Amino acid sequence: MALHLLSGESLVTTERQHVAVLVPVTLVAVICLGLPLILIQLVPDQVSSTNVSGAKAIADAVVAVVVVAWYLLRVLRWRFHTYTLTTHRIVLSSGVISRVTESISLDRIQDTLVRRPLADRLIGAGSLEIQSAGRDGTEVLRLVPKPDRFYTQILQAIENYRVIAYPGAAEQEGRATSRTPQGSAGGV
Repeated sequence: MALHLLSGESLVTTERQHVAVLVPVTLVAVICLGLPLILIQLVPDQVSSTNVSGAKAIADAVVAVVVVAWYLLRVLRWRFHTYTLTTHRIVLSSGVISRVTESISLDRIQDTLVRRPLADRLIGAGSLEIQSAGRDGTEVLRLVPKPDRFYTQILQAIENYRVIAYPGAAEQEGRATSRTPQGSAGGV
């Protein structure tokens, strides 16, 4: 889905959750597909002198269609769940049929944190916690691939945004630190 950029805003990067989020879904799909198909095949073709091979084929097809449709929906949900960093904000989007989009302005971000438990580190992923002034407080971006790179991109975008949004602030901060004494000449 196309991101609607604001005036003067440009795209920095778009990330989605690590593909590892699909591993449990894939395992469930294989079990839900394989087990019923095996059980259906164990039913004999003749039950009380009635041929049920056609019913078995229909049951196989129904199970396959339902499980494959469920799996594809989960893959699409993963595909459309994105974390987009622009020069002005972070946009969190999710949903296939019904879309939800949330935006965090870079000037409202107060703190960021990267969490990388051992399992996440093994697959090259991690979670970013973004604390912002406003309604929800903390937003967690789960299983971001290469979270340190995305974290650095966020920090750089915040710094660039502050330079653009408040052009005199950096100069004033520099003058304020140059006027404060670097050390005091000790007494006697």
